[in-house]
Amino acid sequence: MSDELKKNTQFILSHFSGQEFVFPRSIMTAKTNGQVFVDSEEEMLEYFVKADFVDCRINGYPFHHHNESRNLYPSFIFIDLDLSLCSTCKYPIRKLDYILKQTLNKIKDEINGIPTVLWTGGGYHIYQPIKMVAKNDERLPLEDFKEFEDFKYITRSDLTTDFIRFAGKYLTSQKGDPKHNPSIYSCLIRIPGTINSKYGNKVDIIQKWNGTEVIASPILLPFLDHLIQIKIESEESKKRNSITNSKSNDNNNIAWIERLLKTPIADHRYFCLWHILIPYLLNIKKLPEDQVILIITRWLDECNKLNKIRWKYPQRIKEQLRYDKGYPPISIENLKKENFELYTLLQK
Repeated sequence: MSDELKKNTQFILSHFSGQEFVFPRSIMTAKTNGQVFVDSEEEMLEYFVKADFVDCRINGYPFHHHNESRNLYPSFIFIDLDLSLCSTCKYPIRKLDYILKQTLNKIKDEINGIPTVLWTGGGYHIYQPIKMVAKNDERLPLEDFKEFEDFKYITRSDLTTDFIRFAGKYLTSQKGDPKHNPSIYSCLIRIPGTINSKYGNKVDIIQKWNGTEVIASPILLPFLDHLIQIKIESEESKKRNSITNSKSNDNNNIAWIERLLKTPIADHRYFCLWHILIPYLLNIKKLPEDQVILIITRWLDECNKLNKIRWKYPQRIKEQLRYDKGYPPISIENLKKENFELYTLLQK
């Protein structure tokens, strides 16, 4: 292993110096079967060497058990600007560079940030360490902020995950990769100098983070507006769902979701799991958990034949069932706004 790669790994690890701890945390390489957990830099580098430095990634958030996720505060923003966004442009790289410049200007203007920028072969990754400071300079999860008390239980995940997703969209003015939906469990970022197998390119540093964790409080007000809108849409969704159920057959079928269950897909499987299938089968169809697990596992088995799923889905289904909050699945109208690529796929 070259000194440069070790130095690049330590540079990425420096982005986590303000977090509760650096290790343990999850990593992924071309040779691991999904994410694995490491307890030290040395152990992580061993995995990278075994993978010949191909597809080496590390989670931007430290390892937490699911029941501890509400104690995790926002500390890292990951933005993906994919070249595919400009595929219809005459000069796609020139257009992407323009979007990058706009995004970096907004990060500077909004939170005074100077983030790391990497070229991955298919676009730019932006990594910005942040902090939320309350009284006495204490770092607190958003759930502990008084302003967010009413929103603890309206989201499908946790407020930190919702915040970093919102921040990515807000700071790119909705021009980031729509398929990019990081969570505290899947905020996987690349190591400079390693290989991105999708493009056969080495990951290069375009700009280095200036070492300052910026205070991201200026984004909280627009994020609060976003949560208010989610709450309104959730209440409207429940009303629409009631109407839909009255028009459905005796089994409470929703036609487009039933069609999805018969259609294996190569992407968006995790999105379908927690946004659509579990809330549909559990809260609309009122099926017992063992039957929900069986139906979704069979569907994912078929999806796996198209494109290998790199997470252990029987385990993930059970985890998501534990944290289901009784909400109905996302409506087809909201799916169109939140994940247009999946919406388009389901119209075929």
